[in-house]
Amino acid sequence: MFAELLHCITEKGLDHIAESILSYLDAKSLCAAELVCKEWYRVISDGMLWKKLIERMVRTDTLWRGLSERKGWCAYLFKGKHGETPKPNSFFRTLYPKIIGNIELIENNWRCGYHGLHRIQCQSENSKGVYCLQYDETRIVSGLRDNTIKIWDRNTLQCTQVLTGHTGSVLCLQYDDKVIITGSSDSTVRVWDVETGEMMNTLIHHCEAVLHLRFSNGMMVTCSKVSFSYFFKPSPSTIQ
Repeated sequence: MFAELLHCITEKGLDHIAESILSYLDAKSLCAAELVCKEWYRVISDGMLWKKLIERMVRTDTLWRGLSERKGWCAYLFKGKHGETPKPNSFFRTLYPKIIGNIELIENNWRCGYHGLHRIQCQSENSKGVYCLQYDETRIVSGLRDNTIKIWDRNTLQCTQVLTGHTGSVLCLQYDDKVIITGSSDSTVRVWDVETGEMMNTLIHHCEAVLHLRFSNGMMVTCSKVSFSYFFKPSPSTIQ
């Protein structure tokens, strides 16, 4: 009955309704739907339903979201990068099983304890610990108790940059492809150019240590023990 209903919908040219119905399918059901007939395959392809399925998983599952950022395929999701040619449905159809393979590998490594341990000796004369870090495929950015931010090459584990400017321990940080933003026990939030390491801005809105911060989609939120602040971020150097 479902197949007949969907066939009638597509015959009447109501593809948007058919897409909406098929968009609720999981991956196994979507594979089966592609094999029903050429019309269903066309609706799935034209509606970019494999892309929408991946986007749904990224929105609702932290493991998927983390993988999308680490592997870089988040750039092809949602609106994508401005000026970039959109990927076809076949790209996402091929990408999906690769993602599942990555997830199975991660889960198997956790279950079986497969891992390689590499130590970075980042202590300086005055440093007694690392308070925060973020990493991707090429770099590791760490905030230290000695008031510095150190950037390490992910492959060689060698320090490539040391950012100085804070007068207290660096307690939190986040970076993207343009800026590194750090919070410190000196009560300031500082903005750095991710490529050059130049300090671009200093925000003084807290009277105690800045414990945590996050920025996304043009907004940043910071917090201390007794207060929080939010900032609109039109550009890295003009956060206010």
